Amino acid sequence: MSVLLETQHLTKYYGKNSKYAKGRNSLVKAVDDVSVKIEKGKSVALIGESGSGKTTLGKLISCLESSQSGKILFHGKEIEKLKGKALQHVRKDMQIIFQSSGGVFDPLFTIGENITEVLKNYEKLSAAEYRSRVEEVLVRVGLDASYADRYSTNLSGGECQRANIARALVLRPEFVICDEPVSNLDYSIRKNILNLLKKMQEEYGLTYLLITHDLSNVPYVCQQVAIMYQGKIVEFIDSTDHLEEKVMHPYTKLLFQSIPVKHPKERKTEERLQEAVQTKSFDQGCDFQNRCPYCTERCRTETPQLRNIKNGHSIMCHNIEKKENKS
Repeated sequence: MSVLLETQHLTKYYGKNSKYAKGRNSLVKAVDDVSVKIEKGKSVALIGESGSGKTTLGKLISCLESSQSGKILFHGKEIEKLKGKALQHVRKDMQIIFQSSGGVFDPLFTIGENITEVLKNYEKLSAAEYRSRVEEVLVRVGLDASYADRYSTNLSGGECQRANIARALVLRPEFVICDEPVSNLDYSIRKNILNLLKKMQEEYGLTYLLITHDLSNVPYVCQQVAIMYQGKIVEFIDSTDHLEEKVMHPYTKLLFQSIPVKHPKERKTEERLQEAVQTKSFDQGCDFQNRCPYCTERCRTETPQLRNIKNGHSIMCHNIEKKENKS
């Protein structure tokens, strides 16, 4: 398959005056030299703790924020420096489903008017054609056409998120960034929304970047997984089948071990993850060195690189072979 989107050595730091800084001289490496490829039709789950840089990477890819360095290529063309109509043309094919659907819609306008406004930014149609496109996409996401005349404040959380998905899909994009699309929903309706995303993926031929901290969301819509820690991709796996059995990086294993289980005897570890933004970022060496049981002197002095160890499986670790032999 062809590469739809690619980042090359993408970097985004927030300085000491940033709202993300935790001290006078602190520097937050939100995205730190990230290179990743997303093939057309192969959706990628981007996983990590809160503060690991997932959302920032999504904003950089969609050009909602600018990077300090690196490149973003969409269909092989650099887009990170585009502005005006050139950028607008790209955004027609690259949409975002935001985490909070309530903040997406202007409560003074109907759902139909909100979605129509998106269409007007890109296409010139008649009033009847605008209405038809809006009703069509609302029906596609499981809402009645009459929802076009309703207001977001009168919708349930699940209905509002379906309308949010409709808003992103009305332009018929190729690539959709889903930023924690079900995290604000009741557990009972999360599966319905994930199944909807999968259905839309099949019907529209979409490629997703699914940003999530919930590993249970991954198999529904994704075929590949990227694990992010302290602004870096530390593991990339080209398959989501039996994912827990494939993960190798100690951080990824810790993520799986931290998934809540019903029975105490099934709990694998006493350690609980803290938000990554509060974890020390080291000036040299591996950022996971203070939490890794396999840390060596090399880990403290030399930053590991993401390297391929199996077909379609890459790890950012000096000693992964030792860990596998020891486990």
